[in-house]
Amino acid sequence: MGGVSALIVGARGAQQIDLTTGQQEFFDYSHTPQELAPSYKHNHIFVATPSGIDLLYLNLGGRTPYTIPLDGPAGAMSMNGSGTRIYTAIRGKNVIDVVDTEQYAVVQRIAIDTEATAIAVSPREEALYVGTANGVLAIDLGNEAIRARTAFLGSVVDIAISPNADELYVALAGLQHAVAVLDTTTLRTANIIPLQADPTKLLAATY
Repeated sequence: MGGVSALIVGARGAQQIDLTTGQQEFFDYSHTPQELAPSYKHNHIFVATPSGIDLLYLNLGGRTPYTIPLDGPAGAMSMNGSGTRIYTAIRGKNVIDVVDTEQYAVVQRIAIDTEATAIAVSPREEALYVGTANGVLAIDLGNEAIRARTAFLGSVVDIAISPNADELYVALAGLQHAVAVLDTTTLRTANIIPLQADPTKLLAATY
């Protein structure tokens, strides 16, 4: 959150930690969080749950006055860089709900050929990268057309994009324990980094 605090959300509550002072604050929260996305304009967090996307307000003691309804239980979730759209996979369905963060409503639905397991938005917000049990799709957000796809032996469990947007990192589990490095334009594999066990999450950061 803005690089000055961290928020940890679990089934028993949410804890905010000031990374400068170390001060901590705990909020009651009883839902089942799947993914998190910060609000860039308001003091709340978007929390993906089986019931929709909760608005978790930090300045109201962790209250959730509203849940954005979706087309089913929320799965993987990613917010664009400008903070105006949240892309949410729907568990058990071949669709991605697009939520407007000002209207708090689904304003678009992107149909895909299989259920999404991971989502990432390009820094320039022109492409959506979608991981599935079969591989990765690159979707043009201007016309929703699939502009590239690639397949893997392992299932995609997470996706991250390099800060300069030229590489896509794909965490693979199951038949293949690895992180694949792809070209973001063509989705061609540039490198495969083998792992000893299944990965669960990826983070691409600059230092």
